[in-house]
Amino acid sequence: MVSDTAARTSIGRATLLVAAIALTAFSLRTGVTGFSPLAERIGAELRFGETVIGVVGTIVTASFAVFGLLSPALARRIGLEWAMVVALAGSTAGTVLRALSPTTEALIASTVLLFAGIGMANVLTIPLIKQWFPNRLGALSTTYSVLLQVGQVLAPIVAVAVAVPFGWRWALAIWAVPLAVAAILWSTAGGGRAPGATAARAPLDRATRRRYWRTPTVRGLVLLFSMTAFHTYTIVTWLPGIALDAGLGEASGAALLSFFSAFGIAAGFVVPALALRLPNPRAIVIACVALLAVGYALLAIDAAAFAWAAAAALGIGVSTFPLCLTLVHRRASTPEGATFLSGAMQGVGYGVACIGPLVVGWIVAGTGTWMPVYVGLIATLGITLYGGIVASRPSSVEADAEAIRD
Repeated sequence: MVSDTAARTSIGRATLLVAAIALTAFSLRTGVTGFSPLAERIGAELRFGETVIGVVGTIVTASFAVFGLLSPALARRIGLEWAMVVALAGSTAGTVLRALSPTTEALIASTVLLFAGIGMANVLTIPLIKQWFPNRLGALSTTYSVLLQVGQVLAPIVAVAVAVPFGWRWALAIWAVPLAVAAILWSTAGGGRAPGATAARAPLDRATRRRYWRTPTVRGLVLLFSMTAFHTYTIVTWLPGIALDAGLGEASGAALLSFFSAFGIAAGFVVPALALRLPNPRAIVIACVALLAVGYALLAIDAAAFAWAAAAALGIGVSTFPLCLTLVHRRASTPEGATFLSGAMQGVGYGVACIGPLVVGWIVAGTGTWMPVYVGLIATLGITLYGGIVASRPSSVEADAEAIRD
């Protein structure tokens, strides 16, 4: 009887935790893509323009970088589960406050709160999956990746569909619901000792970390991820605005953003499998860089006529994102090495990504045209290509570090 009760309790908790993971993953990008197609509508009411839209895009990536780096310290203090509850509660509050914003300043402040929580949740979700479901990592990691993309795809469509009859405030506020439910689920089901919980590993010593930073593996991955994030968040922030300026309308801009994001779902399945089979996956990098160049060129030639083809090329082009995540596993032979690679890649990468949306806003506001933006974005692809080729070489951060003498 006791055994049956324990089994039912275990199954019930597992179900709640899977639901918590699913809702968390779904919510990680809704605040980004659910805002972009409404930005000009909101700006018309709150009286801001392209520069502020660029600032909002920069806040997203800055929060991912800063609060992603801070989240492990909070998790060590209160545990992974309660750190996640704090993160999601903050994001829920930020979402509601953003929808209620009476001024541009209030909108910016609430956006910081929203993405501070999301930045932490980005980092906390994967170790929580490992901790609670050590024997289901593949299935739940795939679920996480796919639902993240599903949320990113659906958010702009739902946002416009809600904003037209009910206004932009309701279109922003609805995303507080899955965040709040996820926070409740984590607080309800996340107590107690997880089956995969283990003692924390000793951190790498300072000398080892210095050697790691000097390795081609780290530098290549940091460059590749940085430029991938730079391009991704520039596109997510500005693609609806490009559509509007081309005369396609708000609904078309939202649909284009969803179309662009949809390719991330397929990439989550295809790219990691290819990267694991190829000893040197530089062909993936070359193909992605070429497609990004084609996408920007099509927008430069005629954004209205080639919008859908450009969105498809750009959507496939940023498939270097799942490639980076896969290369963390392939380019580290120890858990400590993988942890260092992931932290360095995301911390620096999202910091670099802050630049894209902001600079684009300045350029468009200053010149009144998108052409300098397209030229600049194509030029930066050289850095992406170089970083990707270096990161793709068959090696590991540990092996590279062994060859370095202080």
